[in-house]
Amino acid sequence: MLVYLITHVATAQQQAQDATQWGLSEAGRVQAAGLAAASFWATVEQVIVSSEAKAFLSVASVVGERGLPVWVDSRLDELRRGRWADDYGAQVAEMFTDPDRGVGEWEAAGAALERVCGALAAIERRFSGKTVALVGHGLTLSLLRAHYLGLARVRYDDWARLSFGAVAAVELPGGRWVQDFALAESVRRG
Repeated sequence: MLVYLITHVATAQQQAQDATQWGLSEAGRVQAAGLAAASFWATVEQVIVSSEAKAFLSVASVVGERGLPVWVDSRLDELRRGRWADDYGAQVAEMFTDPDRGVGEWEAAGAALERVCGALAAIERRFSGKTVALVGHGLTLSLLRAHYLGLARVRYDDWARLSFGAVAAVELPGGRWVQDFALAESVRRG
């Protein structure tokens, strides 16, 4: 089975609003249109998204155009972070350095990875043999990437350069990495 892993597109960040509720920015709407035009959609039979609004909004147009079924799995949600962090990058770096310990209010990276791996195991059982597009988040998909590539931890620079709307591909079972995410020069994440 082939799973396309997709990072959600750029969001309209609002400090006063919970990040799980953020909508798309204008740049994100442009990215979503570009993502919808990608050729791999011709083979996708199932779309799986986290429960965060930005995940579904990233692919809403292609789902509607192609009539693709959607399954929502909250285990694919972003690493739980609590409220707004002014020192977001520093907290991310610390979290990647010590994945077994939560940083401030943040969920430990190891716990987030375990949650996402549980979701992937369920996806593998439920959609075996299908081609699936999974829309998730930069931190958790970076953790999953490192896991599948056998890396001891996520390199901060890889996460910092991970594009919004980036696509990777993995074969299940086994987690053979088929296509890596595109990295950009500079991505503003928060």
